[in-house]
Amino acid sequence: MKSASAAAAAAEEEEQLEEEQELDFPNEENTDLCERLLQRYKKSSASQHRHLCASAAAIRSILQEEQLPLTPPAYFAATISSIHDATATAGTLDPDSISALSSFLSILLPLVPPESLSSRKSTDAASVLAGLLHGRNDKLSAATVRSLVKSIGFLAPLCGGEDWGAVELPLKLLLEFSIDRRPKVRRCAQMCLEKAFKSFGSIVLKKASKLVLSMFQGYIPLASELSAIKIGHGSKNETLSSPKHVEVLHMLNALKLILPTLSEKVVSKLLSELYKLIGCHFSPLTRHSLNILQVVFESSRSEVLVSEAENIVASLISYVSLSDKNPIDTIISALSLLKCCLDKLHSADRSIWVKNLPPVFNLVAGFLNSDDYIAIQARDILKGMINHHFDRTIFLTSGNQLCDAAMNTSESTALESICTEFVNLLNACDSIPNEHTLAVISDLFLKLGDISQIFMKRIVRKLSELMVVGEDMPGMKHLQDCIGSAVIAMGPDNILSMIPISLHSEKSTCSNTWLIPILKKYVVGSSLEYFMEHIVPLAKSIQSASHKAKRAAMVRELQSCAHGLWNLLPAFCQYPIDTSQRFGPFANLLVVLLKDSFMHETIAAALQELVNQNRRIIRGNLYANEIQNLPISSESVAFPSHYSKKIASRNIKALASSSMDLIQALTGVFFNSPPEKRPHLKEAIGCLASITESSKVKDFFTSLEKFQVIDGVAESEKLEDDVPTSINSEQGGRTNKKERVDSRRCLIIDLASSLVEGADEDLINIIYDYIRPPLQATDGNCQSEAFYTLSRIFKEHAWFHSARFDELVDLLLGQKALVRNFSQRSRFTCLHILLVDLLKSDMEENNVKAFRILNEIILTLKDPKKEIRRAAYDTLLMISSSLKNLPSVDSDAPLHRLFSMIMGYLSGASPHIMSGAVAALSLLIYKDPSLCTSVPELMPTVLVLLQTKANEVIKAVLGFVKVLVSCLQAKELQKFLADIVNGVLPWSSVSKNHFRLKVRIIMEIVIRKCGSDSVELVMPEKYMAFFKSVVQQRHSKTSSKEADGSDPELKLADSSLKGARKRKRNESGRTSRGGNVSRAFDTSTREKKRRMNTKGNPVRGHESQSQKKARPFSDKKKRKGIHENPPSGGNRMNKGWKKDSKRHKSEAGAFSKSQKHGRARKLQQRVK
Repeated sequence: MKSASAAAAAAEEEEQLEEEQELDFPNEENTDLCERLLQRYKKSSASQHRHLCASAAAIRSILQEEQLPLTPPAYFAATISSIHDATATAGTLDPDSISALSSFLSILLPLVPPESLSSRKSTDAASVLAGLLHGRNDKLSAATVRSLVKSIGFLAPLCGGEDWGAVELPLKLLLEFSIDRRPKVRRCAQMCLEKAFKSFGSIVLKKASKLVLSMFQGYIPLASELSAIKIGHGSKNETLSSPKHVEVLHMLNALKLILPTLSEKVVSKLLSELYKLIGCHFSPLTRHSLNILQVVFESSRSEVLVSEAENIVASLISYVSLSDKNPIDTIISALSLLKCCLDKLHSADRSIWVKNLPPVFNLVAGFLNSDDYIAIQARDILKGMINHHFDRTIFLTSGNQLCDAAMNTSESTALESICTEFVNLLNACDSIPNEHTLAVISDLFLKLGDISQIFMKRIVRKLSELMVVGEDMPGMKHLQDCIGSAVIAMGPDNILSMIPISLHSEKSTCSNTWLIPILKKYVVGSSLEYFMEHIVPLAKSIQSASHKAKRAAMVRELQSCAHGLWNLLPAFCQYPIDTSQRFGPFANLLVVLLKDSFMHETIAAALQELVNQNRRIIRGNLYANEIQNLPISSESVAFPSHYSKKIASRNIKALASSSMDLIQALTGVFFNSPPEKRPHLKEAIGCLASITESSKVKDFFTSLEKFQVIDGVAESEKLEDDVPTSINSEQGGRTNKKERVDSRRCLIIDLASSLVEGADEDLINIIYDYIRPPLQATDGNCQSEAFYTLSRIFKEHAWFHSARFDELVDLLLGQKALVRNFSQRSRFTCLHILLVDLLKSDMEENNVKAFRILNEIILTLKDPKKEIRRAAYDTLLMISSSLKNLPSVDSDAPLHRLFSMIMGYLSGASPHIMSGAVAALSLLIYKDPSLCTSVPELMPTVLVLLQTKANEVIKAVLGFVKVLVSCLQAKELQKFLADIVNGVLPWSSVSKNHFRLKVRIIMEIVIRKCGSDSVELVMPEKYMAFFKSVVQQRHSKTSSKEADGSDPELKLADSSLKGARKRKRNESGRTSRGGNVSRAFDTSTREKKRRMNTKGNPVRGHESQSQKKARPFSDKKKRKGIHENPPSGGNRMNKGWKKDSKRHKSEAGAFSKSQKHGRARKLQQRVK
């Protein structure tokens, strides 16, 4: 027991001494270390602390006697002198004194400025410390030895980076203690050794490297013994109990740290011995040897490894070959080392590299079918090798043509061997290969590009066989992606030559139709000519065969195949290589194909693809969207290399030369298509118009306006004048003709919106003159199309609204009562652009115009129609976002101007306007809570409205406060805490309009964020009872959760976060979903409707027993057509419903009849 307690005490003392060495004192030149130690340990009763303070005091007394400054350099000199004097006289220093001095010195040295320690002083000091350790190593505690080693390690780099005689002694000591049996001493010595080697110059480093080599060679016999030991899974090795064997492991750990700094000659000699320590079986040295090899590969030049590269590869392959008997982590490390070795050989010696590439690659590929963990590691290693080692250019001539001579080289032989290995892997699979194997094959396809048609033909055929066999098997998506990579690499022409889609006339079937969706998804960089000469004839023949098929199933199958081939058109328009040469005939083909209605959307998509991709290249946004859309990594995509801005410009000219023919053909289709098909056609027309000469587009639009609309209107007016209005049938005929004319006008206005982007000033003015009458009309015909076209003009041509500013403002604001609901969003888009321009300007006369637009938006926020309110909310958000993203230096000024204008409505306005302004501020605060601090007058201005008596305003302000406390962080919320509490609490006693509930929710959020103590400090005494009830309610929720048996603190925090998120979504809007933000600020109308229904007809969950008995109808009757809350009819029907069910039925019937009559009257009025 005594020995155990003594050992524990000694261990505790060592821990305390180590803590003292890590003390952090300020590194000041005049620091009195002794004084600081005395202050820190003056109350400590530990013996090591008393010894430390006594030694420090003794050193200080020496300095004071000699009248030296009490600085770290002086303390250092005095300490070294004391140790030297004491060791000169044998036996005068006991272990406690040595421990105290060594601890004091290790604390002192980091405070000594390096410039005050010359090379000679450092060398002498290191010699003194080495003499102190000599012969006393086993007698001193680990903490004392660690302190001395740390001090020597500090001094070693200062002894002279170019003087081997000065460095030799401390370096030998550090090497000796780097394999010490005591862990903390050993780790300290190894860290000091690493720092010392990094500080040495080239001359010292060469001699130090030789010293390390001699030390390593001394342990080679022991290391060979250990490497020969076979360790099974989970078995213990008793050989490591030998101290000498353990020193081998410590030596390898130290070697790993300093190896990057050793000379190349020594590293080469070390390497020649290290790979021999890796046998076929796992041994105690395997992990250490692999780690050291990893350091060598990472830190050494390629030339260092060449001499032993083949031996290293052979050794690693032999170890990996017994993977079932060796630990998985070492197998993965060995595979990584093989890749690193090949990476080094690739640039150093290509003959050795190409010789070892196939065996290494095939060895790693063999692990793709292993468990997921090792298969993923093997996949990543192989992908790295493919990316680094495979280069298609070595098989091509300068003209990007295949070189026959390159097909007989060692590189081609190695590549064929690797592809053969993959064929064998696929043949060995009973079903679809796993995703890791297919991912590697995909990368190989993409890296080799078009030359994969030579080396990977058999792989393509095997993959196609798997597609046929494994139609319903799992992993089909990965197999399709792999074949898609082959399509990208080889091109559809080569793929279809290997896997042809063919028609069997006798059987009325098609083969390999599974390839069609893959081609649609992955074809890129093909040619228009191939589509016209191969895909079109094939699609026509299959379509013709479908008409001759006898069975319905065969007809459906053939038609599906034909339509699938036609739908390949957009894919073949992705960066075709012959646009400028073949677009003329291609455009003629498209005009013919437009006769088939099922081709309209496909042709529109193809034309958009052709135009947009070339325009993106010219603008510099090359391939951005395409890379995201393709389901493969962007690094591997082999897009057509010939595409450049010059080629794209040439393509645009070719497209423009045939664009008017296509525009006219598409316009005819557009006029005769149903509404759901028009958007695609309109986008295609817009793309073509944007690259067509503007004068041609203007003539085209003028012809439409002149011959299709004006003549139709004139005809309609003539009919109205000539035909008597008394005849109902003739009146209906005139009405139908008038509707057809209006319908044509609407179509042309809708078409005009697609011509806006590339139009010049003359065409824009013509379009505006054409859409202005519908914008001003009272009947609402073509209004939606006209407003949308106007919004497009606003977006694309800033000069337009600048030149006609006053006219446009009057137009947009003067027709508010006549604007239909579905036109409001386009109208607000125009108002958004106008208001942003006004706010960017500092001109005083623009304020009136800005207030007119803002007044319209704020009034609309209170509109009874939900969709119109939402449009206003979204517009306000867009205005805020546009102002915030301005590129100017003072970009916040326009946004603050908007805030100030909205805040102007908070004084002197009607309650309706004030509540709308508060709602607008709530939305902007939710979008950007930082505006509360950047606009300091915002909070006081809004909170003062709580003193008004208008319920509408109070409700809006409480909603504003709720948004504010939900969005602000606790630190920011603290600034407004007192104002918020004092502002909302007077309404905590008012239950009308749910004011009390709203205040309670606000207080709960504030308490959760700021803490009840902070809130209580600003809480007025008269509302303390209400505050305590809120706190008590929160505690009751917490206690109920504690009763569930889970951790109450964690659940409370989680529920608080969920509650905050829920309140933030439901009460403040959802900015992340765009237009949905406005829904959160749209609750007032829903609450009104709910309360109106509740007044005479309470909600089921809150009914009393008497009310339940008074309810005369069951849910079954209600489902048959009897409604508890009729849609109209007022209170009379509600009263009758409560008194007598028969009367309710009769009134409900009467109501339905009145509804029918009302609809009939409205219909007649419309006809008139």
